[in-house]
Amino acid sequence: MNRTLLIISLAVINNFVLAQYNRCDCKLVYNDLIEKLEDNYIGLEHIKALNQYTTYEKRKTEFSEITTNTNSSNCTKVLQEFLSYFEDGHLFVYESPKYPETEIEQIKKSIKDGKVSISAILKMVEFEKEWKEKNGLDGIIGKWTDGESTIAIVKDQGFYKAYVINSTLNTVEPGELKAQFVSSKKGFEGTYYTYEYSPKFVEGNIYKDGSLLVFTGAKYWKKINEFTSSSGKDIILPTIQKLDAQNTLISIPSFMVEYQKFNQILFENIDLLKNTTNLIIDIRGNVGGNGIYFALINAYFTQSLPSTQGHVLSSEQTKIYFEKLAKNSPGIYGPVVERIKTNSGAIVDGPEYPAFTFEPFESKIKNVAILTDKGSMSAAESFIIHSKQASSKVKTFGAPTGGVIDYTSVNTLKLNSGNQNIYFGYPTSTLHKNIPKEGYNKTGIIPDVPIKDQVNEKIQFIVNYYKN
Repeated sequence: MNRTLLIISLAVINNFVLAQYNRCDCKLVYNDLIEKLEDNYIGLEHIKALNQYTTYEKRKTEFSEITTNTNSSNCTKVLQEFLSYFEDGHLFVYESPKYPETEIEQIKKSIKDGKVSISAILKMVEFEKEWKEKNGLDGIIGKWTDGESTIAIVKDQGFYKAYVINSTLNTVEPGELKAQFVSSKKGFEGTYYTYEYSPKFVEGNIYKDGSLLVFTGAKYWKKINEFTSSSGKDIILPTIQKLDAQNTLISIPSFMVEYQKFNQILFENIDLLKNTTNLIIDIRGNVGGNGIYFALINAYFTQSLPSTQGHVLSSEQTKIYFEKLAKNSPGIYGPVVERIKTNSGAIVDGPEYPAFTFEPFESKIKNVAILTDKGSMSAAESFIIHSKQASSKVKTFGAPTGGVIDYTSVNTLKLNSGNQNIYFGYPTSTLHKNIPKEGYNKTGIIPDVPIKDQVNEKIQFIVNYYKN
């Protein structure tokens, strides 16, 4: 194995990335972030009410000093670290840098000139695949697919390196570096290269018993082994399979799927859904998306969903956000706009979502098991809450969810960040009116039936549970 070639190629690319010129003044970006955070984030008002504002002020001063000496390539990372104080996954920054064509060509050339031998990569994968990581990323070494390419992740000098093995894209060559990252408190963080060769800072984690990697922006990589295929572009689409006469499994990696595609898959399998006794819904690693799941709940509902309402913080940007929504649903969002207009800076009632009645659906479903892990977040948690409200048949299994639901309905604002294009996302609403006292973010949604991490066959665990 040509380890020297591997190390040299990484050094060339790393040095090039570090040599990027500044695209933004991080201190100015930080000041803009603070202004938008304090104007718009309702969670900060809750911190004030809990007499925890002094701690926030200290952190704000600390990061004001840090960002003074932070270059643009590290700015997003530092800002995200600052926001981690709030422990709210719906409060974040992300970047989409715009590089001059000349620089993109230089980055592209450096990556292509630094291509590594495929045989060397595969030998390293084979050598390292049994390594047990001690940082929560156990199982990350190996082969993955993003739907476009097969990618191998190896560990080299403390970094996890992802290389393209083969690709459906004609512009991508085997041996190119796709990403490089290190372990972090949340999972991992580092540099991801788009297929246009634009580097960007990303965070992520490994979920679903080591079979899913999820990056910033809900980019999914699926583990490839002797039981899974590297084919299939739409790796986030749900899959439905009959396990046996009594059990049917629906795996939903993401709710970031087109509504029509999601419903089409349900419709194509409607006879299977009607004739199963136990419906197992695997949402491990599903970091969220949109509320496209009501047609699925319709298959096992026992009652209507109640009306719900949370709070919003009155601000100009939040008003603009709800004004856009009010164009299509004036009855729900119009009153919120009016309350914001007349109560600037105050916490007011948010959208009142009416009770929801499902269409009649005849089926043999007696039990619904929703399997979760720490990667089940946001819309996945909303799906759990709605499922349990709508049906007495539902039980949750597995591990606690990620806890990203107390504050919801995200609005995104561009920060004063030049060509670095850093965006700030904040939640506009609360799930209900008793946040944070009765929220889920601190603990996640605790499963009705916990399954220990050591249990390898969690689906079979659920099948056996309903046999008893």
